[in-house]
Amino acid sequence: MDALERGERFAVTRNGDHIGDLVPIRRRRRAVSRAEFAAMSRGMPRLDDREYRADLDRHVNDDLYRPYDRAYGRGEFTEGPR
Repeated sequence: MDALERGERFAVTRNGDHIGDLVPIRRRRRAVSRAEFAAMSRGMPRLDDREYRADLDRHVNDDLYRPYDRAYGRGEFTEGPR
């Protein structure tokens, strides 16, 4: 178990047949420090909001999913869909 805690992995066998692996649990960090985030972000390109929205409008068809259609169809709203 000490070796497992140190990060070692083990093959589990039964009668010489591999039946599984014993691997350490990956511990996830809960947060990234501000300095770490800033360091990772330095090389990222700046996002142009207008260009991003234009790309979305060009590539995403909002007509494929209209969340209120079902609710209007069930009569949950008094107005019709817009």
